[in-house]
Amino acid sequence: MKALAARFSLMLGMLIVGGLNLSGVLSAADNPYALQAGDIVFCGNAGPQADAIREATDSPFTHCGIVFLQQGRLMVLEAVQPVRVATLDHFIASGSPGTLHAKRLKTALSREATERAWKWGSTLTGRDYDPLFRWDDEKLYCSELVWKVYQHAGVELCPRRHFRDYHLDRPAVRKIITSRYGSVDKLPAHEWVVAPADLAASPLLVEVPKQ
Repeated sequence: MKALAARFSLMLGMLIVGGLNLSGVLSAADNPYALQAGDIVFCGNAGPQADAIREATDSPFTHCGIVFLQQGRLMVLEAVQPVRVATLDHFIASGSPGTLHAKRLKTALSREATERAWKWGSTLTGRDYDPLFRWDDEKLYCSELVWKVYQHAGVELCPRRHFRDYHLDRPAVRKIITSRYGSVDKLPAHEWVVAPADLAASPLLVEVPKQ
């Protein structure tokens, strides 16, 4: 726990000073963006769940995380199994080639807002991934994690939606719903949910400048 606290204290400090451009860590082909702490990174993955997310949202983005700096290195807080801190290199490598996309807030967070967000975020590492996409904090999925971290900073990146708002009738979507809920009828259609595509479309965000 002490090591975890120290890691996020360093992360918090880097967020407050606005981050550092580490353009030399990855090639421009891998990472074309001049990233800094607080940026949100998106990618597209392979697999049945990713296929379902693409069909449900009409978006290429199936995963996302938040960038921060640890000992001068770009890292990503992401909700996989479990919620973890990964290197930016690993985040990019886990996505399909050419799908990396990055956005940041138009208006920078205050020091106080940043402290609130990362004080809460620091408690999440090790928490289980939520394959049912519930809106409670017991387990978390990727876009829920990003949305809630920013909510703790006083920023709602986008409106929450409901399961019923997505394209649930498409084959890959129905297949995932059936495998996890037993049948489409058992899906909680009124459950709050936020998809990576919803975050990427936020009017509060702008594209991160290219290197």
